[in-house]
Amino acid sequence: MGTLNVTEYRVGTNRSRTNANAHRFFLSLSGASASGPVSAAVIYFWPVKPADTVGYVAGSRLVGMLDDSDFQYWYDILRNEAPVRVTYVENSDPSENRVWHISVGTTDEGVGEGPEDPDA
Repeated sequence: MGTLNVTEYRVGTNRSRTNANAHRFFLSLSGASASGPVSAAVIYFWPVKPADTVGYVAGSRLVGMLDDSDFQYWYDILRNEAPVRVTYVENSDPSENRVWHISVGTTDEGVGEGPEDPDA
């Protein structure tokens, strides 16, 4: 399990004329790692997200792929709370960099590690 202490964020939106399923919103987050390798994250919010994962770790960056319906909750927390943490749990298989759990909040309480996401 890793935790990113968020110190700054940027928000954006995207629309594609050629791909109706392109991500519609994104959050770019930076900060300091409390645990794990991640010191930055970009979270994309998709109308139809990839089914096999909620994200992955690429070096020191967490890339999240969540549903559009999650955007407002994440944005509200970033705008209204401090300090904010992003917590993630990677796949237990070291040969895969997939993340099966991503959360945002003022604490990582209630986030447990598990061998695999039962809903994946």
